Amino acid sequence: MAIQLTSTHVIGIGRDRICYRHPSDPDFCIKLPKHREKQTRREKEYFLYLLKKGADLRYVATYMGDVETSLGTGALFPMIHDDHGEVSLTLTQVIQQGLMQRDQIEQGLERLYDYLVSNGICTRDISPNNIVCRRRGKQVDFILIDGVSSPNHNPLTIRIPALIRQAVNKSWRSLMTKVERLLQESEALGQSIFHPLQSSSFQI
Repeated sequence: MAIQLTSTHVIGIGRDRICYRHPSDPDFCIKLPKHREKQTRREKEYFLYLLKKGADLRYVATYMGDVETSLGTGALFPMIHDDHGEVSLTLTQVIQQGLMQRDQIEQGLERLYDYLVSNGICTRDISPNNIVCRRRGKQVDFILIDGVSSPNHNPLTIRIPALIRQAVNKSWRSLMTKVERLLQESEALGQSIFHPLQSSSFQI
């Protein structure tokens, strides 16, 4: 039986896909393409490749198969939660709400970058909306929930370390530009980029 989805289940809208909360299982979300399924197809193939080579995928939301919904075939992904069951905030939300200091954000992003490069995971079109900040006690992990994909049709790109780093660097430059813009906007609004009363739950 198809999973029944409506607009009330929408939790995010990207350039190519719409993300829905799974109506009966809070541990999952479903991504459906707006138009053609090019991005999802490329993503599926790449995740299968990563799984086959035994890549460490602890800091990326992993494709878990297709599901049939009332709106068409969707891709199933885990929903990232904090240690008390709350859905983890995106990096955009964290910055806009002033929940972490600038240096903590930079450190978290640096760790995520090092993880991607050291594990040979390619990325494309990353934004602060594609990263969530998962709280586990006083630890905050940056998890990539979208943008893991082969960046082009060259099969060597996902196999040669130098080309993998080049692909990550390209998407990372764009990401850092967006992050800096968000930080400057928050600072311009007079926010401290860190609220002491909330510091116990957002410490790196």
